[in-house]
Amino acid sequence: MKKLILLALSLLSFQLSFSQITKIWEIDTVCKGAECVVYDKSRSCLYVSDFNEYPGDGSTYDEDCITKISTDGKVLEKNFIQHLTSPTGMCIYKDRLYIVERFGVVVFDLALRTIKTRYRILNGGFINDICIDSSGTIYVTDSDSSTVYKIKNGKVERWLKSTDIAFPNGIIVDGDNLIIGVNGDNYLKSISISDKKVTKIAAMDTGNIDGIVKHGNDYFVSLYTGNLYLVQKDGKITELLNTRKDKINCADFEYVEDLNLFVIPALENNKVTGYKYIH
Repeated sequence: MKKLILLALSLLSFQLSFSQITKIWEIDTVCKGAECVVYDKSRSCLYVSDFNEYPGDGSTYDEDCITKISTDGKVLEKNFIQHLTSPTGMCIYKDRLYIVERFGVVVFDLALRTIKTRYRILNGGFINDICIDSSGTIYVTDSDSSTVYKIKNGKVERWLKSTDIAFPNGIIVDGDNLIIGVNGDNYLKSISISDKKVTKIAAMDTGNIDGIVKHGNDYFVSLYTGNLYLVQKDGKITELLNTRKDKINCADFEYVEDLNLFVIPALENNKVTGYKYIH
């Protein structure tokens, strides 16, 4: 009887922890080089950065855009924001969309539908992702130079350069810390904003750590090569999705909490895919 009770408890535990991701829509003919997706809660829509090509590969400057799509996979406006050069990471703060492009950060007023300003980041390598803390301070990763830049009161400065954050990519704010994907050693790490102390959270699999989204006390994290994980603060990692075998990228994704919806851009595959998360 004791064994049966233990077995029943074990099965119940499995059922309660069971989760799955189901593909519910896909856009595969509009977004060229979909690199990042961000959710605009005020307007119930999503913005996709169309990286297209890196200018060093021979593409023309100023020809890329941000595409606006719905949460059910419909293209609402292809050229929502134009005249960008290979945009990557994005975030929203006080109804403005902040976009990383090759020369710095573009600030787009969503209400007025106009570019308000551009911050130049001089001598940057490959500036990549962006986040903003509660005071409005902007942080930008430079994947080529082991650097995080800070933009405050219109001033751009090199905030942290360290081998502890070699080849950084994804970055988000979590309270008094920055959570960052460090591809030099494939660790998800935390940086204290007050003293810049770097702490390891979890060792990830091989591949470029790309998107990071906070989920409760934990994080969703993607590897560009085609993996999506739930990473708990104690370092436990659970794989939620694996498209690596199909050679489909998993770039800087978004998770819409209210809809249990993952929206995943696949840069080299020119796809944006919506997945329902059942957990």
